[in-house]
Amino acid sequence: MASQRALELLVLNNMNIGTVGDSEKLATLASHVSEADLGWNQISKWSDVACILENLPHLRVLNIGHNPLNPVIDHKLPVSTLHTIILNGTHLSFKTLQSFLSVLPKVTELHMSDNQFNDDDDLNEPISTSVRTIHLNRCGFQKWSSVMNVVRRFPNVNSVFICENPLEDVTHCKHFDSLSSWSSLNMAKTAINSWDSLDDLGKMKSIVDLRIPNIPLLNNLSDEERLHLIIGRIHHLRVLNGSKISEEQREQSERFFIRYYQEQKEKPAQYKSLIEKHGNLEKLVNIDLTPKKEAVVKILCEEKEVNTEMTISLEPTILEFMKYLEPKVAVKYTRIKLFLFRGDGRNEDFASSTYNMPLHYFKVEDGDVFMIQEKIVVPKRRRPPSSTSSSSS
Repeated sequence: MASQRALELLVLNNMNIGTVGDSEKLATLASHVSEADLGWNQISKWSDVACILENLPHLRVLNIGHNPLNPVIDHKLPVSTLHTIILNGTHLSFKTLQSFLSVLPKVTELHMSDNQFNDDDDLNEPISTSVRTIHLNRCGFQKWSSVMNVVRRFPNVNSVFICENPLEDVTHCKHFDSLSSWSSLNMAKTAINSWDSLDDLGKMKSIVDLRIPNIPLLNNLSDEERLHLIIGRIHHLRVLNGSKISEEQREQSERFFIRYYQEQKEKPAQYKSLIEKHGNLEKLVNIDLTPKKEAVVKILCEEKEVNTEMTISLEPTILEFMKYLEPKVAVKYTRIKLFLFRGDGRNEDFASSTYNMPLHYFKVEDGDVFMIQEKIVVPKRRRPPSSTSSSSS
C-alpha cells in the first residue's frame, strides 16, 4: 500500500520505536498517511516529532501518547494541519503544551488522559484557543478545582471528558462562567457521592449534555429514580447519558421528583420551584397489572352432585382445565360444557374457539363459580339399507 501511495492509516503501536530514522524514506512511504498511531513507544526527541509533522503533509490524527517525550521542546516544530493530537501519559507541563499546540492551530480534539497535572502551574495565558474537545480521563483528579485548573486554559472548549477520576465533588466557580462554549460533560465512573454536586452542575447553565453513569451517588437507586431525579434537579439538560430529553420526559421527571420528596423532611431547593410549576400532586397508587396466578373458585355440577370449593391455577388453557375437571366431576372432558358465573353478575360460556386461551385471560377472581354440564350426545341414526326390486322370468 505504501508503494502504491494508498497507505492512509499507519499503526506502529508498542513497537519499541525510539527514532523515526530515514526521513526521506518516511516521506516516500507515508506521504498519504492521514492517521498515525505511534503510541507506547520510546520516542523522546522533539526532532523526531518535527520529522513526522514535516513528512506527513496529509496527517490529521497523531497518537504519540505514552512516549517519554522530553519535557522541554528543544527543536523547531513545523506548523501542521492536525485536527486530533493524542498525548496520553506524556506528563507535559502547561508551558510545553502551549508551545506544541501553537504550531497546531487547527487542532480541535486533545487527548491528555493518564497525565498528572500540577495545580501550582503558574501559566496564565490560554494553552489553545482552537481545542473544542479535551479528554482528561484517569488523571487522578480528586477536586473540581483541579479539573478547572486544566479546562479553563482552553477558553473555547465544548466537550470535556473526566471519566475514571476519583473526583468526589463538583463546585460551581467563577472560572466556569468564562467558558461560555462548554456544553457537554462526561463524568462516568467518578466518585461523586453528593446531591450537592448535582445541584452545582445545575448552576452551570451552558452544560446541556451530561453523562454521569456508574457513580456511588446513584448505586442504590433504580434506573427510574436515577433518570427522574437527575432531570428533576438539572432543569436545563437536553441530553442525559446519551438520550435526548423530550418535553414529555421532563414533565414526567419533574412530577416524579415532587412525589419522591413529598413526604421527606429535607427537600432540595428545586422542590419549591417545581411545586410552583406543577402544584401539589396526589401520591400515585401502585396498581399491579400482572395476571393473577391462582384463584379460589367454586366448582358446581348438579348432574353429578358436585359442589366444592378449590384453589385453581390460572395458567392452564380452558381445554387443560376441562381435562383437570374430568375426574373431579366424573364427566369426560370432551363432553363437558363449561360456564363461568362472576360475582358481579356477568357470565362466560366457553365455546370451542376459546379452548386454547389461558384461564387468566378471562380475569377469573376469587369467589367465581364454574358450572359444568354434561353434553347430551345424540347417537347418529344409521340409514336403512336401500331396497332393490328383483324380477324373475
